[in-house]
Amino acid sequence: MSDAEPTSDPIASRDAKIARLEARIVELEAIIERLTRGGKRQAAPFSKRPPLAFPKKPGRKAGEGYGTPPAFRAMPEPAEGDQVFDVPAPEACPACNSSESAEEETDTQVHRDIEVRTVVRRFVARVVKCVKCGAVRRGRHALQTSSAAGCCASQVGPTARAAMAYLNKSLGLSLGKIADAFSALWGLSVTPGGVSHAIQSIGRRCREDYKSIVEKVRKASHVTCDETGWRVGGVGHWLHAAATPDACAYLIDKARGSEATDRLIGEDFAGTLVHDGWAPYDRYTHADHQQCLAHLLRRCKDMIEVATRGSAAFPAEIKATLKKALELRDERDARKRTPTSTRGWATRLTSRVLSLCGHAKRNPVNERLAAFLYRHAHHLFTFLRKEGVDATNWRGEHAMRAAVVNRKVWGGNRTAAGAETQSILTSVLRTLKLRGVQAIDWLRRKLIDQPRPSLV
Repeated sequence: MSDAEPTSDPIASRDAKIARLEARIVELEAIIERLTRGGKRQAAPFSKRPPLAFPKKPGRKAGEGYGTPPAFRAMPEPAEGDQVFDVPAPEACPACNSSESAEEETDTQVHRDIEVRTVVRRFVARVVKCVKCGAVRRGRHALQTSSAAGCCASQVGPTARAAMAYLNKSLGLSLGKIADAFSALWGLSVTPGGVSHAIQSIGRRCREDYKSIVEKVRKASHVTCDETGWRVGGVGHWLHAAATPDACAYLIDKARGSEATDRLIGEDFAGTLVHDGWAPYDRYTHADHQQCLAHLLRRCKDMIEVATRGSAAFPAEIKATLKKALELRDERDARKRTPTSTRGWATRLTSRVLSLCGHAKRNPVNERLAAFLYRHAHHLFTFLRKEGVDATNWRGEHAMRAAVVNRKVWGGNRTAAGAETQSILTSVLRTLKLRGVQAIDWLRRKLIDQPRPSLV
């Protein structure tokens, strides 16, 4: 036998090479999917795709039809007590320098500005002693936030405390920046520690309101849940949120699992739970579930972009089915379709998904999606069966945005007490915003004597 004679069958060698290349393709597709999905996790929840080559021009569009009708509103009359300035016309004409003129009309312009002013209140409280029993009675004004005296007699007023809580928990300013702002704008000297103490005092006053928010969430007909990473004293924690149309409860906990969510919605929650595909939510067996369609549509879109021609068919069919469901919802909400018809379509679309996912897929990425959809097929179109249920978990993501901004600015909380106050005040402030209530005034009234507002 010659040394140049081949040692293997050429066809077998070709088949082996094809098998190796196919295995490599599957491996690379898995890497692409992992990297694509990793960029959408809590570490970068709001990262965007690369900017468009030809973005839309910023600002309002030209023409007379912009704005919410009526685009031009009547000039509001100045309130009583506003300053009025008479502005004379220039003495000489800028075109020909002539001083002769005839008055034709007047123009009115209204400014709304703020006054930089700090109010110092001095409360002289009368202290009397009962002649009969010797008990001491101390007077207290409605604007006083405490009865502290002596070395603690210098206090920050209720409006300033409310503004500190709002700036920190809603707008995300750090304690140091809040202290700088009060010193620069109002001449009120306060330390970051003093700001923290003021915010903690409001948190203690709002404990019962927090409990009432949690109780309202537990009794709601449908709730949207979400979670994101947090830090307490530099240690990893989780911020959980449970949102309804008019209330939102937050909780910071070491656990990410359902034991933390139980403290918000209760382990026996029996309403409709809207959420993403996180597995611990599945343990709420008494509840109806609605999987977030936005997450699934993005997942299908990403799979189509990187898939080969044959493996792109399955995510494309799933995407078309989900978009059909959203179109049916819009028709129902526009009263172009009856709720009965929509519920019938929900049954048909569920059967369609089960049919698409019923057999094994050669592509492992498709198989992973098919397995998830097959398990949750009856949780995809709850919003078609029940009016008022959201098709996505946008409420939960909106609830997370302000919290994530705060986390990026000052990193979380330093202590467990600070984390508790964070949970309480963010819940109260978010609920006030959902109900259209002015937060600073509500918190100010919460600090002074009766009557105090509530969120019941």
